[in-house]
Amino acid sequence: MLKAFLAQTLKAVWHLRTAGFWPIWLTITAAAAVSVAWAVGRAATPIVETEGVSPDFPQTRRHVWSRGTLAALLALGIFLGCYIAMILAWEDFTYYDNDTFTLFTLRGHDFMMMIWPGSGRFLPLGLQEYNLIRHFTRTVAGYHALSIAQLLILSYILLVLDDRLSLLARAAITAFALTTLAIVYSFTALFVPERNVVFSLACLLFCVKRFEQGRSAAWAAAAVVSAQIMVNYKETAFLLLLGFALGRLVLRCKNPARAGWNIARLRDRESRLDWCLAFLGVIFFLYYLAVMYPRWGMQYASKMRIPRIEVFLAYLRVDLLAWLLIAVVLGRVYLILRQKARPWPFWDGLALGGAAYFGAYLYLGLFAQYYLAPVDAIAIIYISRVAILSMRKMRAPGKVATLALLFTCLFQGISLSGVYLYQRKNVIHGKADAARVIEARYWSREGGAPRLFFPFACPYAIMGFASYLNYQGIPIEGLPMESAGLRPVSLVSGAVTADGPCVDYRSLICRASGDNEPDRGDLVVVLPDDEASLADVAPYRRRGELLFSYAPHPRMPQWLYPIVNCFRIASPRASAGSVAMMWQRRLPDRWLDASVAAWR
Repeated sequence: MLKAFLAQTLKAVWHLRTAGFWPIWLTITAAAAVSVAWAVGRAATPIVETEGVSPDFPQTRRHVWSRGTLAALLALGIFLGCYIAMILAWEDFTYYDNDTFTLFTLRGHDFMMMIWPGSGRFLPLGLQEYNLIRHFTRTVAGYHALSIAQLLILSYILLVLDDRLSLLARAAITAFALTTLAIVYSFTALFVPERNVVFSLACLLFCVKRFEQGRSAAWAAAAVVSAQIMVNYKETAFLLLLGFALGRLVLRCKNPARAGWNIARLRDRESRLDWCLAFLGVIFFLYYLAVMYPRWGMQYASKMRIPRIEVFLAYLRVDLLAWLLIAVVLGRVYLILRQKARPWPFWDGLALGGAAYFGAYLYLGLFAQYYLAPVDAIAIIYISRVAILSMRKMRAPGKVATLALLFTCLFQGISLSGVYLYQRKNVIHGKADAARVIEARYWSREGGAPRLFFPFACPYAIMGFASYLNYQGIPIEGLPMESAGLRPVSLVSGAVTADGPCVDYRSLICRASGDNEPDRGDLVVVLPDDEASLADVAPYRRRGELLFSYAPHPRMPQWLYPIVNCFRIASPRASAGSVAMMWQRRLPDRWLDASVAAWR
């Protein structure tokens, strides 16, 4: 009887493995929290870690509230205030992928879970926070409020996580981390799940640290909950968790005083927590395989894959920190195995997890500017720690080389982040201003419906811009209309060969214009991110009545274009297609300007 009941239960769970995600996730999370609390409570008192005993690695620092420390914390506070102002300035729902909000949550509809067996995607927690946020606000500032709160909590965790470094050093590390392109991208773009991976990872590290200090089962339970949240925001995050947990287990057993291993350490309280974390990573992977069954091919990865040499070069140009992390990890592993360095189970395990996460993207051949946000956060924390604690043993050439590498990474991060923010803010502002002109033109025609002609925009950009127009109340062909009696606006493009959906996952219709010539009365729209020169755009502006013209702010002189072009990989377009082709193209001489003209 019991056997039949269990078989029926397992069969029901199998059939609900996708639709029943929330009950399954809550059950796994609750079971993991209870199990780890029980396991660490029954473990023997652990052997105290001896990381900070040697003179090279001093014991926990006491906070010295010198003028320099107070000035550093004040500077960090000002930096965070400017960072928040930067997130909110010139924001609107006109950036890439914001059609998710303008077509769903901003209209009062929940966004479905990103569980797509057909394409191999499994991000069940991705964007689910906005299903809650939509009940409280529809403003862009309200949508960014969560990322701002996460930013402040992350900064606090970075400040208190490593108590062997001075507060001045920790403040500098926090500011350094927040300037990298991947993290700037993650905390400014609403759609990017890496922000939640970084935040959940920080919470996991904070809980593990507190558990090691107080041996409280509550912190161990909080750690597994944080891990369970992290792995369900990004498929590759389970590798980070496995690398962290297994790395800690192995390094804890390494005898720092002599050759050999102390296997008895696997029964410590910390080890039991690590076993539970590793088990969660394995459970996630098995759950992923079950959801994808019987189609285990990663169609999304196959579609987006680019040649590995391009991936290597792209990440070299956009993220030196990730490569530096690999080099430092290999060096630390060599020194630990040769008995020349003491293992740091917490920090070295974290670095191994970051290396595994980075390796997954190199293997899959996937590139985007924000994919390595967790790796960058780990790299800055880990590399800075190694550099600061090793400075005493370094000779002058070694110190100069170390500082040069760190400043190179800092310069790369600031430069790429600056180009990205300049492009992002002008694309958002230019499209929002163009939309207001089109909206005024539509209503001034007393219900008439002008066609929007896009001579240069790709179908994806047209879809995103039209979704924003529809959110502003303009009916668009292919989308349901809330007000009867209004004629929808048609979208016409020379980039499509036949009438049909602009993109295959949205219902907006793009109509083909074989000769790429607008009709009389069309509104010719040139978007800020169109790849077109002034010579290409000029005929459309000369023959039409110019209703709107936008120039980027601040205006960039032409002599700066070659310099900015070196950092063009910061543009989101670099991840959509061949990265090598992006490097070969040059910025158009009308980069980021926009216009709307009525064709005569």
